[in-house]
Amino acid sequence: MISTLHTYEKQSHGVQIFTSSQNWIVPVGVYKIKMIAIGGGGGGGGGYSSTYTGGGGGSGAIAYAEAMVVPGLVLQVLVGGGGSGGTGGASPTAGGAGGESFVVNPNNLLLIAAGGGGGGEAATSSANGTNGSGGGLGYFLANEVISSFGLNGNGGAGLGNAPVPILPLGAVAISITMFNYLGVGSGGGGGNVNANGGPGGNGMVIIWWGD
Repeated sequence: MISTLHTYEKQSHGVQIFTSSQNWIVPVGVYKIKMIAIGGGGGGGGGYSSTYTGGGGGSGAIAYAEAMVVPGLVLQVLVGGGGSGGTGGASPTAGGAGGESFVVNPNNLLLIAAGGGGGGEAATSSANGTNGSGGGLGYFLANEVISSFGLNGNGGAGLGNAPVPILPLGAVAISITMFNYLGVGSGGGGGNVNANGGPGGNGMVIIWWGD
């Protein structure tokens, strides 16, 4: 036990932000990591040519987890892309769904997962498009996960962008607020009359270590 405590005291501090999918190797001296995953936002639906507007895309979910690891372990990090915006006009199209962001261990078991937001529906000749739903959280996490919680994504906001919810994590919450300004995981706005819907924001995964 003394050796284990000493290892935690001596481990390095660091953070890695992933904006694209890749493998990540746990650094030397690291036995516990913290993670945030944000799913990709859904794209907004296209507006009808003369009368109605498209639905807004839903934002990605946001999840937090802590997991025990060992140095040299290879984790697969997948970052969900934002959904494409629908096209406007006489035959408008719906927005695309955002992709899921997650981290899995070598046994392909989840350490964390945050679903992508749903795409907004296209307008019709008689009604505005329906807003997309927010992304959901992933469950059935691996045994090495020691703590986890999160929030489902926000539903679409019509012509406006739908931001990712803020986790109540102190300084981390401030970071998520900053990411919202960058559009990370946000749902794209629905297209105005005869206009295209906005694309959803790409997701993100953040891993940090060293308490």
